[in-house]
Amino acid sequence: MSAPHHIPAAEAIIACEGLSKHFGGIRAFTDVAFQARRGEVTAVIGDNGAGKSTLIRSLVGVHQPDTGNLFFDGRARPFANPDEARKAGIETVHQNLALIDELTVAQNL
Repeated sequence: MSAPHHIPAAEAIIACEGLSKHFGGIRAFTDVAFQARRGEVTAVIGDNGAGKSTLIRSLVGVHQPDTGNLFFDGRARPFANPDEARKAGIETVHQNLALIDELTVAQNL
């Protein structure tokens, strides 16, 4: 990942610094930092196995990062589980293109 452009903390809706996650001896990602403002579209790109999905899962509480800090709306806010992230207004869009029968058409988009 390239070095993040610094955004004043008051402007960043979500930010992380120094995030790392390992599964045993396997490194998913190391020392990730980024910031995004409200209304921005941010993409996480990389090769297969680069840790993109694990990073997103760590941001929304599916996994807990081993190191680093997560900030949401200017406050330190590691999410213990996806429900906490959802209550804070964070949803994820998964790469699976299948429709989920229990969701409405709008929710499936």
